[in-house]
Amino acid sequence: MKRFLLSLLLASLLYTAGAQDYHLQFSQAIENGDSVAQRTTLQEWAKFNPTGADYYIDWFNYYVNQSLSQTIILTADESEVASESLSLTDSTGDIAGFLGMGIPTVEAHKADSALMWIDKGLKQHPYRLDMWMGRTHFLGMVMRWDDFEQSIEELIDRYAASKPKQWTYPGVGLFDRDLFSQAVLEYQRTLIEETDMSAMEQSDSLMLQRMANIAQRMLKHYPKDIYQLNMMAVYYNALGNNQECLRYLLKAEKQDRRDCTVLSNIANIYHNLGNYKQERKYLKKVLKYGDEEEQEYARYFLQSLDEQGL
Repeated sequence: MKRFLLSLLLASLLYTAGAQDYHLQFSQAIENGDSVAQRTTLQEWAKFNPTGADYYIDWFNYYVNQSLSQTIILTADESEVASESLSLTDSTGDIAGFLGMGIPTVEAHKADSALMWIDKGLKQHPYRLDMWMGRTHFLGMVMRWDDFEQSIEELIDRYAASKPKQWTYPGVGLFDRDLFSQAVLEYQRTLIEETDMSAMEQSDSLMLQRMANIAQRMLKHYPKDIYQLNMMAVYYNALGNNQECLRYLLKAEKQDRRDCTVLSNIANIYHNLGNYKQERKYLKKVLKYGDEEEQEYARYFLQSLDEQGL
């Protein structure tokens, strides 16, 4: 069985010497893969009625490990293998199968227990950002996507209604708004990674909609957030709505007129709209402000326009 350890949650602050001892014992039991020792340690710890964040985090980690499991499988379908696999060939040298760790399976009632413990902890420590993010990450791991989205949106609302200095993330220091926005962006990228842009079936559309919902929640509080303006452009581009995509990209440009990702995207949308004059204008901006790779990108497409007489 592969152990699933949310290391960001184990980097917790320790409030008493007794709590530290139990936390270290639990961490050692996790490292050893000894689930009996993990539970025994937590049960002994519980006798002292602890309220520190690390106590709830360790119960959460215990049930996270208990809820997820993997086995080694032999399969003809590489997509059924979750990690790097060994390719097996037949007598002709053709690939006959793959040997590796299978896709993780989830025991729902143990996943519920993990979430129960982290929710208890958040009631006691509502400004522990590592606990919020660990909770959200786990919801993604077990593919509870509605809850995943709701968890992020609730966190956004709480963060926006407070001051950055109220929040703690052990080992990180002040989690300012820019850092927070980038963290939210990573969760949105998770949703994009779960989306098959080429197929765009109903499940894929739902993933994109969740990503857009999160972007809109951020923009409600931070309307000039360039990351989220760009995310809305990604959403409308996937839907084939060039005009709405362009509207958000032009808003993003106002926040940073030298952001070459935004400028390149604007050039691409103008190309889709058949406005080659504006496409040239924005490609030239990329030439002016971009790094070597971005400039090479702009030169390639400007040359393409020249060759087509556009």
